[in-house]
Amino acid sequence: MLTLNVQVPGEPSRRVRVDRPALSLGRSSANDVLLADRTLSRHHARIEQTPDGVVLIDLGSRNGTQLNGARITEPAPLKVGDRIVIGETTIDVTEESGTRVVIGGGGESPVERTMLASRQVLTSLRQEPISAGLGAEELARLNASLRILNDVSMALLGDTPLGDLLKLVLDKVFAYLKPDRGLIMLADGSGELKPEAVKLADGVDPGDIRLSRTLVHSVMEQKNGVLMIDTASDGKLGTADSIRLQGITSILAAPLFVDEQVIGLIYLEARLGKRSFTEEDLRLLTSLANTAAIKIQNQRLQADAAAKQRIEREMALAWDIQRRLLPQQAPELEGTELFGRTAPSRTVSGDYFDFFVREDGTADIVVADVCGKGMGASLLAASVQAAFQAWATENVPPDRLCAKLNDLVFRRTSPEKFVTFITALYDPRSGSFLYTNAGHNPGILLRADGTRELLAAQGPPLGLFPGRTYGSGRIALAPGDLLALYTDGVTEATDPDDEEFGLERLVSLLKRFRDRPLEEIESAVTEGLLAFASGVPFADDRTMVLLRRG
Repeated sequence: MLTLNVQVPGEPSRRVRVDRPALSLGRSSANDVLLADRTLSRHHARIEQTPDGVVLIDLGSRNGTQLNGARITEPAPLKVGDRIVIGETTIDVTEESGTRVVIGGGGESPVERTMLASRQVLTSLRQEPISAGLGAEELARLNASLRILNDVSMALLGDTPLGDLLKLVLDKVFAYLKPDRGLIMLADGSGELKPEAVKLADGVDPGDIRLSRTLVHSVMEQKNGVLMIDTASDGKLGTADSIRLQGITSILAAPLFVDEQVIGLIYLEARLGKRSFTEEDLRLLTSLANTAAIKIQNQRLQADAAAKQRIEREMALAWDIQRRLLPQQAPELEGTELFGRTAPSRTVSGDYFDFFVREDGTADIVVADVCGKGMGASLLAASVQAAFQAWATENVPPDRLCAKLNDLVFRRTSPEKFVTFITALYDPRSGSFLYTNAGHNPGILLRADGTRELLAAQGPPLGLFPGRTYGSGRIALAPGDLLALYTDGVTEATDPDDEEFGLERLVSLLKRFRDRPLEEIESAVTEGLLAFASGVPFADDRTMVLLRRG
C-alpha cells in the first residue's frame, strides 16, 4: 500500500495511507486530505486507484501540480519514490510495510526470555579508549564504523526532511550491521511511542515486530542500549520452540538521546543463519542514534515553532477580522452617549457587542457571551451577530429576538454550548429602554440621584431549551442616568488569592468615575481590574457597553 509523507510548511510531517479508491487533496475541509497551505486551490489534486495502478490527477488547480519536478497536465502514474509538490507542500510517496509494531503487555517475550537465560543482556556500555595495538581486522571494522557515522553526520548538515533522515539512518545501519528487520520509533507529545520508519532485508517476511515492555522500559526509562545475543554457534538456542517459531537470534536496541531526554529508540533483529550482534555493534548503533537524535529533535522543535507561529498569525488575522465585525464606533443618538469595547483573554473573543439603528431612530443594543473561549466561541459569536443583524432589520422586539436566536443556537450547536445574551431597544427621545436578559449578568443602572437598579434575567441562556419564550422589562432613563452592560469576564476576574472582582467593586468604580467621558470610565474599570488581578491572567473575555443619557 502506498503511503504519503506530507510536509506542509509550519506543520509537523504526517503520513497518509492511500487506502481508498480516491483521495482528494486541497485546502478545503471537504477534501480527504486537508492541507493548510494558502497557495493551494480549494480542490487541488486527486490520487486514484485504477486497474492499471495508482495515478495522480491535477484538478485544474491555479498553481498546478508537479510530479518529480515536472508539471502534470493529465493523469500520471504514481509509484514509490515519487515526489509531489503542490503549492508549498511536499509529498513523498513511500510504501507502507505490512509489518506492525506491537509492544507486549508484560515482561519479556518468549524469544527474549530464552535469550536472557541463554546468554546476556548488556544495558550499559563503558566507552573504552582505542588501543594503538588494534589488528588489521579490528582497525578495518573501526574505520567502517567511523565512515558510517561520518556519512550520517554529513547528511545531518543538510536540510533533510525527517522521513528521509530516518530512512537514511536505517539504510546505513542495514548496509553495515546487516539485520533482517529494523525500526525507528519516536515518542509523541504524550510520550507514546510511534513507529516512524521500518526496514526489512530482502526476502524477510513482514510479520509483526514485537517489543516487550521490559526492553522498551530499559531503553526509554533507564536510557540504556540493549544487546541480546544467542548461542547459535553450539546449536542449543536453535532447538528452542520460541526461536524456531520466530527465528530471532539476536536483538539490538539503542535510545535516541538528547539533552537528558530519550525521544525514541532504534531496534534491530537478526534471524537464524546470520551472525549475532556484538558489543561493538551496539556501540556503533548507540553513537549513531545519539548523532541522529540531535537532528530529529531540532527538526521537531523547528516544526513546532513554525506551527505555533503560523497558528499565532492565523489567530491574529482572525481577531483582526472579528474586531472589524464589531462596531468601529458607536452611532450618534440624540441626547445620548454610547460606547463599547471587547478585550479577548486569548487572541480571539467569544464575547460580542453590537448596535443597530432602526429607521424610526430607535437603537438595538446587544451584549453576548458565548460559553468557552478561543476560535470555536468566536465563530459562534459571529454566527449570532449575523443572525441578530438580519432580524434587527425586521424590527423584531427584544423578547421575540431572543426566542428566535435561542432556537437557532439550539439547532446549530452541541448541547453543551450556550450564549448568555442581553438585548435592548432604546428610544433616545423618550429614554425608554425595553430589554430582554437571557441568562446574562444583570445590567447596572446608576440613577442620577445615586441609587442603582439591576436588569435581571427574563429567561435562560440561548441554546439550552428549544421553543423557549422570553419576557422583557422596561425602564426609563432620565438625564444623567448611566447604564452598564458587561460580561462575566469583568466580575469574575480573580486576584492571586482566587477572590473574584465581583459586582460591588464594579459598581463602586462606575460610581466613582460616572461623570467622566464613557471611554475614560471603561479605561478606569480596566485599570481597576488589572490592579485587582495583580498579574493573574484573565481567564475570560471582557466586554463592556456604557450608555448615558444627557
